[in-house]
Amino acid sequence: MIISKEIEFDMGHRIPHHKSKCRSPHGHRYKLIVYLMGDVLDLEGESDHGMVMDFSDIKKILMEEIDEQFDHAFVYWEKDEALCDFYEKEDHFKSVKVSFTPTVENLAGWFFHQLHVRFMDTYGNNLTLNAVELFETPTCKAVCHGLED
Repeated sequence: MIISKEIEFDMGHRIPHHKSKCRSPHGHRYKLIVYLMGDVLDLEGESDHGMVMDFSDIKKILMEEIDEQFDHAFVYWEKDEALCDFYEKEDHFKSVKVSFTPTVENLAGWFFHQLHVRFMDTYGNNLTLNAVELFETPTCKAVCHGLED
């Protein structure tokens, strides 16, 4: 069985070597959808009976791992000298320094890696993170399927 849950958050970034306007700091309303695969729980009398995972438990993990860290933050590459200089001086702004160019593709892969550990066999029902979809705009997204450690 595969189930999904989505959250939305606002985040800024820049692609420093982009040939067009994405080289300038800007932001998006991101939408992240996680797809979880596992067995339906057969725990008669338990809250999670008949579920792969309770959607409120999924939301809690997404809020802790994604929303709290990235909502209204600016994500920048550790090799982006201009933004490194700025955020080192202006440490009161919410920012996240990453080891990669913060494209939607790289962010989707990174989010997958961060989340798969939290979901992996949470209930002993072979639960795995099957995929994440990260929408940068309503019409542009990256999809990351299972990665190997």
